Amino acid sequence: MNKDMNHNARRTLLKALPAALVGSVSGASLLTAFSAHANDDTWPNKPIRLIVPAAPGGGADTVGRIVAQGLSENLGKSVIVDNRAGAAGTLGVTSGLQSPADGYTFIWCTPSAQIMTPGSVRYDPVKDIVPVSLVVSASYLLVVGNQQPWHKVQDLVAAARAKPGSINYGTAGTGTFGHYMAASFGLATGSELVQIPYAGEGPAMVALMRGDVQMAFISGAGALPHVTSGRVRALGVSSAAHMEGVPTDIPFVANSVPGFDLVAINYIAARAGTPQHIVDKMSQAIQTVLATPAVRERVIGLGVSPVASTPDALGRRVAVERKRVQDTLQRAKIVLE
Repeated sequence: MNKDMNHNARRTLLKALPAALVGSVSGASLLTAFSAHANDDTWPNKPIRLIVPAAPGGGADTVGRIVAQGLSENLGKSVIVDNRAGAAGTLGVTSGLQSPADGYTFIWCTPSAQIMTPGSVRYDPVKDIVPVSLVVSASYLLVVGNQQPWHKVQDLVAAARAKPGSINYGTAGTGTFGHYMAASFGLATGSELVQIPYAGEGPAMVALMRGDVQMAFISGAGALPHVTSGRVRALGVSSAAHMEGVPTDIPFVANSVPGFDLVAINYIAARAGTPQHIVDKMSQAIQTVLATPAVRERVIGLGVSPVASTPDALGRRVAVERKRVQDTLQRAKIVLE
């Protein structure tokens, strides 16, 4: 009798379930299906944190806040910028990777985070970070102080070759993209240049204007205001093709150094393990925001080019950039510790 009662109870329960779910192989698969469907519908249901590895007021912070505002409007939930400056951008990544992989923490990545990662970081730059979307692509400017006699890239190269080791270049720190660009420039021109690292692009620019260093590769956002005001001179642009936000009257470094073509990418990523449907939805939101005319105008006004991507396309781009950077660092005998 108990056996018949149990059988009848099971039959009654199955009739009560929706027909589409009766064929599920287990209770676990039912829960997974319900959970995935619920997540698709409800994310986001609370504020999202965007960790920006830069101090307030810098180029990455300014662009990050523009994008965060657009995402807040697109997603219907606040996207809050959390500044975590330090260690060439890797401090912010480390902080982001300590949060749950639940789709409520995203990381603004600069090249040093996943492309020029120091060996001392406590995360795997490939396995622990999931690409979401590109945000901006930025040319750097080769700038010199007004007290320097050079007005063309060829003049600078000639001086560097004539006295190896006599020209210092300022950077925002060892392992930053400006460091990589200057090292690439030295290799491409056969010049022996000396790096002087500072705690950010601002101090490096001050040192350049004082004459403490003779040259630097500085991001467009960091250099253009000083070039426009006449406090420093721009000899060339690091990209080999025109990019939005960069004045067309500044020549390409590639005009004097064939093959020189370097740009820095900033992108948004998440901790590995973040549900793929959330990664995809955030990527689509970023693409929509960056296609908005008002956002594009504001970002281009900062000297950088807004460019979004799918997660897969970003992953391929990062892999290519990572290999190129590692090859250059090896040739230049630069060890990132």
